[in-house]
Parts: sequence; C-alpha cells; structure tokens
Amino acid sequence: MTQFRLAIDGQERAFEVSQQGEQLHVSASPAEGDGDAGLTAEVRVLHRDGPRLLLEIAWPDGTTERVHVAGARQGDRRQLWVEGRGLTAERVRRRGGGSAATQGSLAAAIPAVVSQILIAPGDAVAAGDKLILLESMKMVIPIVAPRDGVVARVLCALGESVPAGVPLIELADAPAAGNNPG
Repeated sequence: MTQFRLAIDGQERAFEVSQQGEQLHVSASPAEGDGDAGLTAEVRVLHRDGPRLLLEIAWPDGTTERVHVAGARQGDRRQLWVEGRGLTAERVRRRGGGSAATQGSLAAAIPAVVSQILIAPGDAVAAGDKLILLESMKMVIPIVAPRDGVVARVLCALGESVPAGVPLIELADAPAAGNNPG
C-alpha cells in the first residue's frame, strides 16, 4: 500500500494505491474544499513503453475505459499527459504535527476487518513484531511495531471493521534498562 498526497491544479487530494498482481486499486479523497465524493477505480497496465502507458480503468459503476498516460518526475513535481492533456502535480509532504495515527499509535492503511490481535496492554514489543492481523480484499495485512515499546492500549476488537487512519494500538516507550526500582 502506497499513500501520498498530491496537489493537482491547486487542489490537494490524498491517494492510496495497492497492488495485487497486475491490478492496482486506486482511491482518492475528495479535493480539499470541493464537494465531490472522491474516486475509486481498479487499474490495469495493458502496455508499457518507457514513460508511456496504456491503462484500463474499471470504475465502480462497471464501465471501463482505456487511457494513454505518459509522465515525467523531478523530485516532488510530476508532469503527466493523460490522453494528450497536460497535468502538473506536486507531492505534498507534511512537516511536523501529524495525526493521532502517527503519534505513538498504529492505524490501518485501508478499511479492513481485525482477524487476530497478537498482543495485550503491557506487552513489550520490538520493532518489526506483528501486533495485529487485518483482512481486506482477501489479503492479510499485518500491523507491525515501528519501534521498540510497550503496548499502552488496544483500541480495536476481534472481528471489528476498522476504517483507514483510525488508531488501532497505542504504543508507549519501553522503560529504560536499569530503571527498576527496588
């Protein structure tokens, strides 16, 4: 799963792209300050010739279309040509702050169902340990510890449907070695 934000023609959108084989699942949030509902599509690359692609896009209403796309990237800036129409996009990188999902808690990247909870409050975990297993679109998605720590709270339940970005676990810093009162 890849998540990023793009400013396209001055409108900022959040994108999520996941891949299963040759198929891409793409979803975009509504443009900020816009009343649209966002978009979701399944995309297949039919042909690739350097920076040029022929894509087949399947929309939720069952319609499909083939689109010629070409692009160039320089740093965070992207120049795209979609069916000959030029489009400029710039990747938006957030600095500091962050949401609750990024400050000591762990969240699902996509909507999913909690299939296993492998930890409990008070458990010490190491970076890379699997904490929760989620299921979405017939995939098992592990939520892993990004750092060493102690599970402060588990914020979900077995079998619960969880939306993207909602914290599932709060992780506290591990106690420093040798700080055992006694």
